Amino acid sequence: MSLAPLAGIGDALAGRRVLVTGAGGFIGGRLVERLVLHHGAEVRALVRNLAGAARLARFPVTVLRGDIGSAPDVATAIQGCEIVFHCAYGTSGSQKHRSWVNREGTRRVLEASRAANVGRVVHLSTLMVYGETADGDLDETAPRRRFGNAYSDSKLEAEQIALTSGLPVAVLQPTAVYGPYGGVWTEAVIRALRAGRQILVNGGDGLGNAVYVDDLVSAMLLAAVKDGAVGEAFLISGEEPVTWRELYGRFERMLGAASRTVDMTEGEALAFWKSWRKAQPRAVGEALRILKGEQPIRERIERTREGVWLREMASTILPESVQQRIKAKMRSGSHPTPQQDELPIHPLTPELIRFLRARTRVRIDKARRLLGYRPAFDFAAGMDLTEQWARWANLL
Repeated sequence: MSLAPLAGIGDALAGRRVLVTGAGGFIGGRLVERLVLHHGAEVRALVRNLAGAARLARFPVTVLRGDIGSAPDVATAIQGCEIVFHCAYGTSGSQKHRSWVNREGTRRVLEASRAANVGRVVHLSTLMVYGETADGDLDETAPRRRFGNAYSDSKLEAEQIALTSGLPVAVLQPTAVYGPYGGVWTEAVIRALRAGRQILVNGGDGLGNAVYVDDLVSAMLLAAVKDGAVGEAFLISGEEPVTWRELYGRFERMLGAASRTVDMTEGEALAFWKSWRKAQPRAVGEALRILKGEQPIRERIERTREGVWLREMASTILPESVQQRIKAKMRSGSHPTPQQDELPIHPLTPELIRFLRARTRVRIDKARRLLGYRPAFDFAAGMDLTEQWARWANLL
């Protein structure tokens, strides 16, 4: 997969020392690739786990092991850098700890950037800082709201810290990012459809504002060099939203599997959720009771790739109170699941039902105007590339 260097950047990044936090992740990893392959930057990659940096081993980058929660680690990594891309966020530990990492880790990155006289900080935020969105157009003039979710609320706090720091900061607020190595909106979707069926609320006519990973990376690169980016926040999405029916339908075709979605009205989806919660299948209940008494086995399951992805999806979408209820049921052996002979239907929480029913259209006019952002991948092209990678990765 290749992408021509951005015309709007030229040689502005060539030879410049750049730090990428979270470089072992989905977005940070692709950013490092582009910085090296297309722009000739001198890249430092800060990773919490060296195993996550395997993807970067073929590039001439300096890989540093460190934690953004550690001020000395961050200061060492940033020393001598001209530009910082802050992509790291909390991915392990309790929700309280993850929130602390998102908030205080950002503060430490900014403090170290100030001490090192960094010329530009590009901070990666999220669409979810706007809370539960309504139908119609959404742009950066909309009020920020707490969502009741530990991930999004801590990202909102981190964004506010960044924008009030007095540093030359640009904030990007991506929508649902998908593509090679993607977690929540790529691998987790594929695995969910392989294991069961997805509910399409109101026939799946809600709008999903998806963006291919390379388009987001292009916006990040532009934000690093455009003067108009300083002190601003930018929503970053694809050219046009797609319906959830289109999105899940494309994954179904990728899998070569029909009938992996189920149409339900909002009321039907809510009723299914309520009945699912009341169900107490004996087999599942017994299995969970066994796991309750076998903590090492339970912890091994939770550390599997599937377990990690499920937790990531939950931490991205569900409010903390809902996550804690589910966690309590898992550990008490009373977590219910539907009983049926065919592939199970994945229940949706009331919060997810509202999320999937919304017909919110994210506007990217500001990014177009101030950054020169132009999405290069429509949904069809992005999903074609995603499918090629998924086959290579043996996910299909």
